[in-house]
Parts: sequence; C-alpha cells; structure tokens
Amino acid sequence: ARQSRAQSCAQCCGVPPSCHSQRCRAVADSVAVPSLPALPCRHMSNDDTLELTIKRLVRPVRGFPNPDFTFGDITPLLADGHAYSAVIDAFVERYKDAGLVAIAAPEARGFFFGCPVAAKLGIGFLPVRKMNQLPGDTHRSPIVAMDYGERCLEVHSDILPGGRTGKVAVIDDILATGGSALACCGILEQLGMHIHEVAAVYDYSAGKSALPGRGLLTEQGYSVFALAKFCDDRVEGKMLWWLERGTDDDVVLSPHIGKMNKQH
Repeated sequence: ARQSRAQSCAQCCGVPPSCHSQRCRAVADSVAVPSLPALPCRHMSNDDTLELTIKRLVRPVRGFPNPDFTFGDITPLLADGHAYSAVIDAFVERYKDAGLVAIAAPEARGFFFGCPVAAKLGIGFLPVRKMNQLPGDTHRSPIVAMDYGERCLEVHSDILPGGRTGKVAVIDDILATGGSALACCGILEQLGMHIHEVAAVYDYSAGKSALPGRGLLTEQGYSVFALAKFCDDRVEGKMLWWLERGTDDDVVLSPHIGKMNKQH
C-alpha cells in the first residue's frame, strides 16, 4: 500500500520531509511491496539500506540478452553518484585491512567496480578478459558455462610488478551461475595468487534460488560475499528477482526482445 511521505521518511531515516531533496521525496512516495521493506531514502547509511538502494537501482529489462531472460541492468546504479560511491566504499572498507596485492574482475561490468576499488586501496587491478582480447602471454581458462552461454577467459601472465603474487579478491557485478567467477579463480591461481574472496554487488544465487553460483563456489572452498541478495527465501526458487524491488510494472521491455544477443 502507498505510504504517506511522513510515514515513509520516519521509517527510513527520521528526517522530516521538508528537509529532503526532490529526489528523496520521490523515493519516499514510492509504493512499498507487500511483506518487503519500504524503498530506502538516500539519507540512510547502514548495510541494510545499501542493499535496498542497490535493489531499487537494478533495473529489470525483459528480453535481453536472450528472448526469455529478464536482465538486471546496473546502469541506473552507475548513474547515481551517491549510490555508486557507496558501493565502492563498502568494498574498500571490507578489504582495506585484508592484505590484498590486487583486485581482479571479469569484463566488462566487473571493471566498473573492480577498478575503482583497487585504485582506492592503492593496489593493482587485474583485468580478466574474453579470449584473444589481451596482447601478451596469458593464462587461459577452459571453456566454461557462463550466465548467458559458454566463454573462455584470460589474464596476462606475471603482470604485477616484479611478478608479485599474494591475495586477491575477485569482484563482479552479479553472481548467478558462478561460471565466470570460478573461471577467474582458476586462472588467477595459475598465476600463483590466493583467492581471498569472491565478491559481487548483488547475488542471484542466495536463499532458495535455482541458480548454483554461491553453492558452486563454496563447494570449491571459496569465500563468497555480496552487498545485496536477490532470490531470498521468499522467492521459492523462482527467478522472479524483480519482485523483491518492486512489481511487474517496473519491468522494462528491451528493444532487442526476440533477438539473440550472442555478443553479450
């Protein structure tokens, strides 16, 4: 049910509506999903609020990259400077005392998060790319099943100064099937790296989700962390993740619907 602005603000941060920006007032006027928390106001700053903010800003787009898929579009999150910075800061806070030598991330969306985290930590960044996209000698993964098809990933050999090795964290935008993350871990270990943790902005494989990502990685001994978890225990294994952030009315139809995007 629609909440009054005063009620919504009181629940989210206690700041009077008159003190809110136009953006915050728009959020406060949002329609709450039954049995789920009301959408957050940007004045909130704890971990629970960051998760709600991420969910609000991941836009569901139906029909991309495959006709029967509902894609989680992170560009609204990237476009919100406050939220984007909060995501980067959360990763930095988590890893600032971890003794990492580098952050690794798979292309392309993982770069949006891995690069700024590495820069803020003052450590190296290891780009993990699709096959034949790196110019030097590489370590290459086997062909593995990824979120939208099969792919082979590569990382440059001995790229850190002095051939340095040590602990790395792998950061990506999503965790779903786990194929991409597992491939990253394998080729980084070929470099002599120790995988400190696999991290994602949001996880589609938590709770009762039918997707195997989190379970696959933990079975292989990797620690897994996510700032937000879709597919919690209320979802009952169905991939209706967007209902945790709104309603079916929020789903956008892709102009590419009906086409198979093989290059994704």
